[in-house]
Amino acid sequence: MAEDKSRNTKQPEKKEHTLDDIKEMRKLIMRSLNSVSSLDASIKDIGKKINSRDQGEANKFYAAIALLGLVIILAFYFYFRTKVVTISERYDLLQKQNEYLKKEISDQKEKLAAVENNDIKAYNLYLALKEGEPDQAFKLYREFNLSALSRLERMIIDGETSLIKQKTAVKKFEEGNILFNRKSYEAAIDKFKESLEISSSGDHVPNLFYITSLCYYRMKDFNKAAISFERFLFVNSKKDFQKDRAELLLGVCYEKMNQPDRAMNFYAQILKDNRYNRYYPTIRDRYKNLYKKLEKQRDGED
Repeated sequence: MAEDKSRNTKQPEKKEHTLDDIKEMRKLIMRSLNSVSSLDASIKDIGKKINSRDQGEANKFYAAIALLGLVIILAFYFYFRTKVVTISERYDLLQKQNEYLKKEISDQKEKLAAVENNDIKAYNLYLALKEGEPDQAFKLYREFNLSALSRLERMIIDGETSLIKQKTAVKKFEEGNILFNRKSYEAAIDKFKESLEISSSGDHVPNLFYITSLCYYRMKDFNKAAISFERFLFVNSKKDFQKDRAELLLGVCYEKMNQPDRAMNFYAQILKDNRYNRYYPTIRDRYKNLYKKLEKQRDGED
């Protein structure tokens, strides 16, 4: 019985102790819960602060990124714009160079064609000279494009041309001389004029003036004959038969032109300067006759 009482007394003590523990546990739990809620609130506050700070930092970051992107875009824009301008300028320069090269190629082709054409004409000119055809040779020379030749080539061709001109002029003179012997004086004069138009130099020129003078003299055109004789005496430096005869006939032309004073003065000059003239006696006699004639005229006037 005593044991049962002791057991009964112990059981209430155990119950009270358990209740106290439960209360304590509740208190601890409540405190823990309060601590957790406060901690959670603190964490939330900290999170809000962190979030607001991060948001600001993020906004600044995004603004910096946007500004950097804009700078990069502008940099690329100006870079590519500069490249486009440079490429455009290079394209224009290349186009100008291309046009210049095209013109150069065209000019070179023309020069090459001119040179080839000149080569062909030069060969034909050689054949014309070889075959004795000065007219054809002279015609070919006039077709030459001298600007396409070098200075040396032009000098050579000019020298050859001078020779061609003289040959052609001599040929015309010979044709005129044949006509003169046939007494076709007008036709002969035309040939002599053609000869002088081609070339006014050469050993044949004095003879040409002399025969031209004879043509006019025999046609009784004493004015033109006198002019032609004067030209002959001017270019002829030889003391030969033609000069002696020309001096006589020129004085006769002055007489035929009714210029006795001029004829007498000319005869007097010839008698003084050319005492070995083959026609000296004839010139002397004509001078005397003119002198007597003039004396009679003066006496008659008196």
